[in-house]
Amino acid sequence: MTRAPKRLIGVAALLALLLIMATFPMRLALGLSGASDAGFSAQTVKGSVWSAEIVDARLGALPLGTLQARLSPLALLTGRTDLVFERDDARLGALTGRLHGSDPRGLSNVNGMTSLSGGLGNIPVEALRFEEARVRFGAAGRCVKAGGRLQLTVAAPIAGLNLSRGLSGPLSCSKGWAQAALASQSGMERLKISFDGSGAWRAEFSIIVENDPAMAAALAALGFRAREGSFRLTTSGRF
Repeated sequence: MTRAPKRLIGVAALLALLLIMATFPMRLALGLSGASDAGFSAQTVKGSVWSAEIVDARLGALPLGTLQARLSPLALLTGRTDLVFERDDARLGALTGRLHGSDPRGLSNVNGMTSLSGGLGNIPVEALRFEEARVRFGAAGRCVKAGGRLQLTVAAPIAGLNLSRGLSGPLSCSKGWAQAALASQSGMERLKISFDGSGAWRAEFSIIVENDPAMAAALAALGFRAREGSFRLTTSGRF
């Protein structure tokens, strides 16, 4: 066989491969990518790996809504699976980011807002806002990389406290857990949330009470316990 026919066969094979990749269903790609291991699920997935609509997507307890998504070609060339997603919804607001299905799995470059189904136990969390948030977990479910910021909005007053402006703070890794250390604008209310790659989480909500017996009594009735100059509520669960 001459060099020219060999070249034509190679080009034809490459074009066939590109055609298969361009039309490969996103639904099947997600199933093969390990996205479900990262807690990702959806009601319906339509379209190919280069242009898909993911309806009623969820990441654990986080409802993401309907996303426009594609797989990153550069990541595929190196054997990784990165799902680039975005949401442009007038009611839910904008949300963008990347979901990494291969180790280290997790999220990166996340910006926007989502709600939190069920809150955090007795802490009535309503919404989360991400600012360049990233968190990645290794094979053992331990946090290996985290950064950016997280803002949390509390749905209802707690013992008369108005936390409608929320609590915010940085994301980091601590002893194998991803951790968000959040504080209100006054610094009197602090919330530390830790979670691992399996979806287990724990939270400690701390409120400083200064010479206010009525507030102290109200917090105690909600399950807060006096400790080191503040009242603290500890809760845990699984996303």
